Amino acid sequence: MKTIAVSETAYERLLIWKTGGKDTFSEVIERMVPQKGTFDAVFEAVGNLPDLTDEQVDSLESAVNEGRKTLGDPWK
Repeated sequence: MKTIAVSETAYERLLIWKTGGKDTFSEVIERMVPQKGTFDAVFEAVGNLPDLTDEQVDSLESAVNEGRKTLGDPWK
C-alpha cells in the first residue's frame, strides 16, 4: 500500500466514480485507468465504463455531427 497526494479536483473526480460504500479509490483507479501500452487493457477499461445517460448520448451525438460538418464529405 502507498499513500499519494491528489488535488481537490482529482479527489472529487475519483469520488464520483466510486460505485458503492465499499468501493475503494484503488478499485476505482484500477477499473478506470488501463495499463499503459496495451489495447487489451484499454478495451477492458472501456467495457467497465458505466452506460451513458440519454443526455450524454445526445451531447456526444451532437459533438460528432458538428465535427462532421467541419470536416465536410470525405468522399468528394
